[in-house]
Amino acid sequence: MTTSDPVLRPSRATPLLPEAGAAGTPLTVVIAVLAFMASIALAGYFMVSRAVHDWTGDLSGTITVQIKGATGADIERDATRAFEVLQATDGIAGVSRLSREDTEALLEPWLGTDNLGPEIPIPMLITAEVTPERRGDLDILRQTLASRAPGASLDDHSLWNDRLVGAARRGQAVAFVVFSMVMGASAAVIIFATRAGLAANREIVEVMHLVGATNKFIADEVQRRYLTLGLRGGGIGALLAAVILFLSASFNREQQGLFLPNLSADPLMLFWLILVPILLCGVASITARLTVMRVLGEQM
Repeated sequence: MTTSDPVLRPSRATPLLPEAGAAGTPLTVVIAVLAFMASIALAGYFMVSRAVHDWTGDLSGTITVQIKGATGADIERDATRAFEVLQATDGIAGVSRLSREDTEALLEPWLGTDNLGPEIPIPMLITAEVTPERRGDLDILRQTLASRAPGASLDDHSLWNDRLVGAARRGQAVAFVVFSMVMGASAAVIIFATRAGLAANREIVEVMHLVGATNKFIADEVQRRYLTLGLRGGGIGALLAAVILFLSASFNREQQGLFLPNLSADPLMLFWLILVPILLCGVASITARLTVMRVLGEQM
């Protein structure tokens, strides 16, 4: 008999432990759903981090001066003086003064159109870019504005920044907890599926032991299968999440608002979703191996 005889060729087309129950297609679907949830949680973590970083960066580089007054003449006088003070201050650039028409346009969502008559003294806004050095010392500028333009008040957006950063950190913590819980649920599902698979194939496992198969060999076979299932299900779930996030990002670019950060996904962030099937492969294979070794150890 030659070495080319098909009888002597090892065949691995059929696994030693056939797929049964939770170890087949249903488990792939469950892993895909868990991968989808983990991908959304991971994407949410990065989306919140990037959006808040961009928005707080924009706010920290600008200041706003609001001018109030009893009459339109008082507002116009103080606005002119505040504008001159800002232009003459070192570390202040890009001073911009909103006209009454621009201010009315900002108030239209709340007050409607043509509801502000000329006799109503609408506060005026002046925006300016500020350097980090000047931003660290705005007390002198506030005092100068108070003396030259009593109706002017300076806002450096620090309170809003602090609230936004605090809310973002809480959102990131929630996303991380959800991601960790999904990974823990994945491990629990794999433990149940592995035990169910060993129970369904108990006779095969006993025969393998009779012919000399060790617990390590059986664990290797189970680990290899769950590695494949984790990669398959994790890839499907992560891909579905990437598609949904991409479509959501396209929609958000069209519907981007003026008062909220842009919570959208970019291609670089979607690249991190590759971590999800990789982590699920690791969780599935390692959990399955440890479960097999423990169950077989208890039976021996």
